[in-house]
Amino acid sequence: MPLSTPIRLVTRAIAPTLLLLALAGAAFAIPGQLYVTSDASNKVRRFDGVTGAFNNVFCLSAAATGQMAIHFGATNGRVLIGHNAFGVEEWDVASGTYIKTYNAGGGWQWAGLYAPTGEVYIGDMTTNDVRAYDATTGAFIRVVCPVGMPADMEFGPDGNLYICSWNPGSLEIVDGITGAPVASIAMPLGALPNDVAFHPVTNDIHVTAMNTNMGYRYDFVTHMMNGNFVGTMWARPHGLAFSPVTGNLLALDGVTAQVHEFDPNTLLEINPAFLVPAPGDKIVDLAFEPPGSPTPARTTTWGRVKRLYR
Repeated sequence: MPLSTPIRLVTRAIAPTLLLLALAGAAFAIPGQLYVTSDASNKVRRFDGVTGAFNNVFCLSAAATGQMAIHFGATNGRVLIGHNAFGVEEWDVASGTYIKTYNAGGGWQWAGLYAPTGEVYIGDMTTNDVRAYDATTGAFIRVVCPVGMPADMEFGPDGNLYICSWNPGSLEIVDGITGAPVASIAMPLGALPNDVAFHPVTNDIHVTAMNTNMGYRYDFVTHMMNGNFVGTMWARPHGLAFSPVTGNLLALDGVTAQVHEFDPNTLLEINPAFLVPAPGDKIVDLAFEPPGSPTPARTTTWGRVKRLYR
């Protein structure tokens, strides 16, 4: 095929996805990939979001230890990784480079979130509150709200902040900007809630809990429990996420060291071993890379396009 051939003819001969890959080049970041943290190896691994096949290691913690929650910025190309010691680390998604650490001198800080205020919210188990930090400098700004031993947390479809209060064991709901209390959902006795996620259609609230080793579903409006779920042989459920690809619910268990897949409506287990192969050490949280993450491109040639096509 001569180099003068119009691009419209090339697109007829080459599948659109292949052409896109050729023009964009191999990229470090691929939206839709599944990232999994580990508090044993301090290693964030990446898996194919569709098949669960292992891809590569995204990063090793820079200086903090005991990886916990992982949360992406929707459009800023960054990711926050909580730890049980020495702060919440921020990394560049596209390049895999370390950026900075929030509150490196603090203790157990399970999760960090990019807030609608432009700040970074971090739950601090030492001070029993959620704190706001400057997203540029990393400096402390304010206490958003008090909460007993904040574990993972997430902004809900209503803009409120939903915080797993690990002990005494409840899901605290506060205004996402002011931190003013909105509601509190009491978990079953001794539950120790870890993570929270929202059904992409019904908005129903899903929470994993240690001790009871269960997942619970609550109506988004009434906050009444309307379902529960449990994975095969699991004994310490942690991270939760709804797949942007299949819509299925993925729940991570620290003892089986696997991600368990559930039907999003019936909550029946579909697959007890989504990750292939299993990571081989204790894992904690999971998150899908959002489509808004920037992906660096490299220059290409028609010769390279033809080589890829062959």
